[in-house]
Amino acid sequence: MTTASYISLTRIFLIIPIIYFSSLQNTMFNIVALVLFLLASLSDYFDGYVARKTNSVTYLGSLLDLLADKLLVCLVLIWLSFLNSSFPFIFAVILIVSREIIISSIRQFIVENYHSKLLKVSLLGKSKTVLQMFTISVILISPEFPVLLSPFSIILLWTTAFVSFYSLVKYVQNWSRLIDSN
Repeated sequence: MTTASYISLTRIFLIIPIIYFSSLQNTMFNIVALVLFLLASLSDYFDGYVARKTNSVTYLGSLLDLLADKLLVCLVLIWLSFLNSSFPFIFAVILIVSREIIISSIRQFIVENYHSKLLKVSLLGKSKTVLQMFTISVILISPEFPVLLSPFSIILLWTTAFVSFYSLVKYVQNWSRLIDSN
Protein backbone atom coordinates (compact mmCIF):
# COMPACT_ATOMS: atom_id res chain seq x y z
CA MET A 1 0.00 0.00 0.00
CA THR A 2 1.13 3.51 -0.76
CA THR A 3 1.35 6.52 1.53
CA ALA A 4 -1.67 8.01 -0.23
CA SER A 5 -3.68 4.86 0.52
CA TYR A 6 -2.82 5.14 4.20
CA ILE A 7 -4.04 8.74 4.15
CA SER A 8 -7.35 7.53 2.68
CA LEU A 9 -7.61 4.86 5.38
CA THR A 10 -7.00 7.52 8.02
CA ARG A 11 -10.03 9.39 6.65
CA ILE A 12 -12.13 6.27 7.18
CA PHE A 13 -10.85 5.77 10.73
CA LEU A 14 -11.56 9.42 11.61
CA ILE A 15 -15.29 8.79 11.11
CA ILE A 16 -15.57 7.06 14.48
CA PRO A 17 -14.19 9.90 16.62
CA ILE A 18 -16.14 12.47 14.58
CA ILE A 19 -19.38 10.65 15.32
CA TYR A 20 -18.42 10.09 18.95
CA PHE A 21 -17.49 13.69 19.70
CA SER A 22 -20.49 15.12 17.84
CA SER A 23 -22.78 12.85 19.85
CA LEU A 24 -21.67 14.43 23.13
CA GLN A 25 -23.36 17.74 22.14
CA ASN A 26 -20.97 19.89 24.11
CA THR A 27 -19.24 23.03 22.82
CA MET A 28 -15.73 21.69 23.22
CA PHE A 29 -16.59 18.32 21.71
CA ASN A 30 -18.51 19.88 18.81
CA ILE A 31 -15.37 21.87 17.99
CA VAL A 32 -13.24 18.72 18.26
CA ALA A 33 -15.65 16.90 15.91
CA LEU A 34 -15.46 19.83 13.49
CA VAL A 35 -11.65 19.93 13.56
CA LEU A 36 -11.44 16.17 12.99
CA PHE A 37 -13.94 16.42 10.14
CA LEU A 38 -11.96 19.26 8.56
CA LEU A 39 -8.77 17.19 8.82
CA ALA A 40 -10.55 14.24 7.23
CA SER A 41 -11.89 16.51 4.49
CA LEU A 42 -8.47 17.99 3.78
CA SER A 43 -6.98 14.51 3.59
CA ASP A 44 -9.19 13.99 0.52
CA TYR A 45 -7.08 16.57 -1.30
CA PHE A 46 -3.84 15.50 0.33
CA ASP A 47 -3.98 11.80 -0.61
CA GLY A 48 -4.41 12.64 -4.28
CA TYR A 49 -1.64 15.20 -4.12
CA VAL A 50 0.75 12.70 -2.51
CA ALA A 51 -0.17 9.99 -5.02
CA ARG A 52 0.49 12.29 -7.98
CA LYS A 53 3.70 13.80 -6.57
CA THR A 54 5.18 10.42 -5.68
CA ASN A 55 3.95 8.87 -8.93
CA SER A 56 2.13 6.20 -6.90
CA VAL A 57 -1.39 6.45 -8.29
CA THR A 58 -2.90 2.96 -8.08
CA TYR A 59 -6.28 1.42 -8.77
CA LEU A 60 -6.54 0.36 -5.11
CA GLY A 61 -5.63 3.87 -3.98
CA SER A 62 -8.27 5.40 -6.23
CA LEU A 63 -10.84 2.95 -4.92
CA LEU A 64 -9.88 3.64 -1.28
CA ASP A 65 -10.10 7.39 -1.90
CA LEU A 66 -13.57 7.03 -3.39
CA LEU A 67 -14.70 4.69 -0.61
CA ALA A 68 -13.31 7.01 2.08
CA ASP A 69 -15.19 9.97 0.60
CA LYS A 70 -18.48 8.09 0.42
CA LEU A 71 -18.15 6.65 3.93
CA LEU A 72 -17.14 9.97 5.47
CA VAL A 73 -20.01 11.90 3.91
CA CYS A 74 -22.70 9.24 4.23
CA LEU A 75 -21.98 7.97 7.72
CA VAL A 76 -21.54 11.42 9.24
CA LEU A 77 -24.70 12.69 7.52
CA ILE A 78 -26.68 9.68 8.70
CA TRP A 79 -25.44 10.27 12.25
CA LEU A 80 -26.27 13.97 12.05
CA SER A 81 -29.78 13.13 10.84
CA PHE A 82 -30.15 11.03 13.98
CA LEU A 83 -29.15 14.08 16.06
CA ASN A 84 -31.30 16.51 14.01
CA SER A 85 -34.41 14.49 13.49
CA SER A 86 -36.49 16.96 11.51
CA PHE A 87 -38.15 15.65 8.36
CA PRO A 88 -36.56 18.21 5.98
CA PHE A 89 -33.13 17.34 7.36
CA ILE A 90 -33.62 13.57 7.16
CA PHE A 91 -35.14 13.69 3.67
CA ALA A 92 -32.24 15.77 2.30
CA VAL A 93 -29.78 13.29 3.84
CA ILE A 94 -31.68 10.38 2.26
CA LEU A 95 -31.36 12.08 -1.15
CA ILE A 96 -27.62 12.65 -0.73
CA VAL A 97 -26.91 9.13 0.52
CA SER A 98 -29.08 7.64 -2.24
CA ARG A 99 -27.14 9.57 -4.85
CA GLU A 100 -23.86 8.25 -3.48
CA ILE A 101 -25.10 4.65 -3.58
CA ILE A 102 -26.51 5.05 -7.10
CA ILE A 103 -23.28 6.59 -8.43
CA SER A 104 -21.15 3.87 -6.84
CA SER A 105 -23.37 1.14 -8.26
CA ILE A 106 -23.38 2.55 -11.78
CA ARG A 107 -19.62 3.13 -11.66
CA GLN A 108 -19.07 -0.49 -10.56
CA PHE A 109 -21.36 -1.75 -13.34
CA ILE A 110 -19.45 0.19 -15.97
CA VAL A 111 -16.06 -0.96 -14.72
CA GLU A 112 -17.16 -4.62 -14.59
CA ASN A 113 -18.93 -4.67 -17.94
CA TYR A 114 -16.96 -2.21 -20.03
CA HIS A 115 -13.55 -2.28 -18.35
CA SER A 116 -13.47 1.46 -18.64
CA LYS A 117 -10.84 3.54 -16.95
CA LEU A 118 -12.53 6.63 -18.37
CA LEU A 119 -14.55 7.11 -15.19
CA LYS A 120 -12.68 10.15 -14.01
CA VAL A 121 -14.21 12.43 -11.43
CA SER A 122 -15.57 15.57 -13.08
CA LEU A 123 -15.14 19.11 -11.83
CA LEU A 124 -18.83 19.06 -10.90
CA GLY A 125 -18.25 15.88 -8.87
CA LYS A 126 -15.29 17.44 -7.08
CA SER A 127 -17.29 20.61 -6.41
CA LYS A 128 -20.15 18.50 -5.05
CA THR A 129 -17.77 16.80 -2.63
CA VAL A 130 -16.38 20.13 -1.43
CA LEU A 131 -19.94 21.43 -0.97
CA GLN A 132 -20.91 18.29 0.97
CA MET A 133 -17.92 18.65 3.27
CA PHE A 134 -18.56 22.35 3.80
CA THR A 135 -22.22 21.63 4.57
CA ILE A 136 -21.35 18.92 7.07
CA SER A 137 -18.85 21.28 8.73
CA VAL A 138 -21.56 23.93 9.14
CA ILE A 139 -23.98 21.34 10.53
CA LEU A 140 -21.38 20.05 13.00
CA ILE A 141 -20.85 23.52 14.46
CA SER A 142 -24.44 24.79 14.12
CA PRO A 143 -25.46 23.73 17.68
CA GLU A 144 -23.07 26.41 18.91
CA PHE A 145 -24.81 29.13 16.86
CA PRO A 146 -28.42 27.89 16.59
CA VAL A 147 -30.06 31.18 15.63
CA LEU A 148 -27.56 31.88 12.88
CA LEU A 149 -26.56 28.48 11.56
CA SER A 150 -29.53 26.16 12.04
CA PRO A 151 -31.71 27.71 9.29
CA PHE A 152 -28.63 28.23 7.12
CA SER A 153 -27.55 24.62 7.57
CA ILE A 154 -30.92 23.30 6.34
CA ILE A 155 -30.79 25.57 3.26
CA LEU A 156 -27.20 24.52 2.65
CA LEU A 157 -28.10 20.84 3.08
CA TRP A 158 -30.90 21.12 0.51
CA THR A 159 -28.61 23.01 -1.87
CA THR A 160 -26.12 20.19 -1.47
CA ALA A 161 -28.84 17.61 -2.16
CA PHE A 162 -29.82 19.40 -5.39
CA VAL A 163 -26.19 19.76 -6.55
CA SER A 164 -25.61 16.10 -5.69
CA PHE A 165 -28.53 14.96 -7.82
CA TYR A 166 -27.59 17.33 -10.64
CA SER A 167 -24.11 15.79 -10.70
CA LEU A 168 -25.75 12.33 -10.79
CA VAL A 169 -27.73 13.34 -13.88
CA LYS A 170 -24.59 14.68 -15.58
CA TYR A 171 -22.61 11.53 -14.79
CA VAL A 172 -25.42 9.29 -16.11
CA GLN A 173 -25.57 11.34 -19.32
CA ASN A 174 -21.80 11.09 -19.83
CA TRP A 175 -21.67 7.40 -18.96
CA SER A 176 -24.56 6.57 -21.27
CA ARG A 177 -22.56 8.13 -24.10
CA LEU A 178 -19.58 6.00 -23.08
CA ILE A 179 -21.68 2.82 -23.12
CA ASP A 180 -23.33 3.74 -26.43
CA SER A 181 -19.90 4.23 -28.05
CA ASN A 182 -18.80 0.72 -27.01
